[in-house]
Amino acid sequence: MNADQMLTQISEQGYVCVENFVPQEKLKAFMPEVYKRFERQSFNGTVGHIQVGNQKYLQWTLSVHPEILRLYLHPTILECCERYIGTPVHLQDYRIYQNQPGLKMAWHVDNKQTNEDLTSSMLSNQGLIAIIYLEEVKQGPFQFVAKSHQWAWKDSREVWEDQALSFEKDIVTFNNKPAGTLILYDFRGIHRAQPYFSGPPRTAFFAQYAGIEWPAGEPIFLETSSLKNITAKEQQVLRFGRIPSAPTWPIPIDADQKPLVDIPTVAKSYAKNFFRKMVVNQK
Repeated sequence: MNADQMLTQISEQGYVCVENFVPQEKLKAFMPEVYKRFERQSFNGTVGHIQVGNQKYLQWTLSVHPEILRLYLHPTILECCERYIGTPVHLQDYRIYQNQPGLKMAWHVDNKQTNEDLTSSMLSNQGLIAIIYLEEVKQGPFQFVAKSHQWAWKDSREVWEDQALSFEKDIVTFNNKPAGTLILYDFRGIHRAQPYFSGPPRTAFFAQYAGIEWPAGEPIFLETSSLKNITAKEQQVLRFGRIPSAPTWPIPIDADQKPLVDIPTVAKSYAKNFFRKMVVNQK
């Protein structure tokens, strides 16, 4: 499917789905490191994941592996975004995450700005989100309400859970899709991850692109070694020199961060043993 075909479907339905968009060899290059970091919690300088409820978010996403950064700068995705929006674009929000069993995500839209007080202001701007399945999805798939991008933004509301029965017949469920599947959709459309209650987590890539004149979005953190061959256009997409307009998600005060060990107990035990040895040595 070329960019023309992709854009036609997005304009008409609000989304397009392209299976095997990311070759398996590229996934094999970076997924071992992704899984390794999802196995450990970020704590006191250890880079791993942040957990909020039934979701885990990879820390330092753009620096986990060079191929991940290249995905965020994929020329086909950028071409579709620029042509759909009608202006140069920038990466507004980004993450690699895992949905865990038991997650209940509300139907919602993403054409919003996070304010300094952490409330949201709804926007009417047109933009695209790319979701890439990083493993085969058989449960908890992405769902989108077809053509909702044409009308949902007019109500200037973020959450649509109370209206679910009214658009039930238009729900498209992207289940049984292989790893490497791309879903590119208008972020004004109503969507969610379908709830599920058992089985393995669902690991996915998320990238939200907006017009260059719209709010910048979350801070972008990069490893300096990844910048040696970066082009002027890629610098624009990555917002070089621009001040973020929103905090990094998950917002730190909301994260379920717990020490991997009971630090006070360990410290007391160490101190007790240390002083016992001191007494023995003095005797």
